[in-house]
Amino acid sequence: MKLNHEPLLQKILDAPVGKVENTIREVLNCNVHLDIIEQNQELGSNFVRKITITAKDFPVVRATVNFNSNVIPRKIVEELLRKKEGIGTILTRNNIKTKRKVISLNVENDNKKVIRKYQIVTENTVWFEISEEIRLDLIDTSKNG
Repeated sequence: MKLNHEPLLQKILDAPVGKVENTIREVLNCNVHLDIIEQNQELGSNFVRKITITAKDFPVVRATVNFNSNVIPRKIVEELLRKKEGIGTILTRNNIKTKRKVISLNVENDNKKVIRKYQIVTENTVWFEISEEIRLDLIDTSKNG
């Protein structure tokens, strides 16, 4: 995948779990916010959380996170249900070691966005499944604006 944005995009894709927001802040050198748009219980112990990371008021990353509250320790679930912080922040604060297992990575709309699907795995157990859209066109706008 050769893109005009390759160095910037690669930094975002390589950011450790819980550090995407900080990485975007560093590479764009501007204010960046993670907002939890909604979080709903879907079926039984399954939840869906939608987040947006904005830079200069542009939604540069949108993500949908699926998790099963029966798989995750109660303390972590309680923090997730408060809907105040990002998943990565919660995991980092609780010293949870994680790995990102990428399922797919696709470039769409003439290199304007990247769609990535991945899992956050802890001790060989999938805790979260994430589908995210990284808007390269809006990152450019944020960087140049």
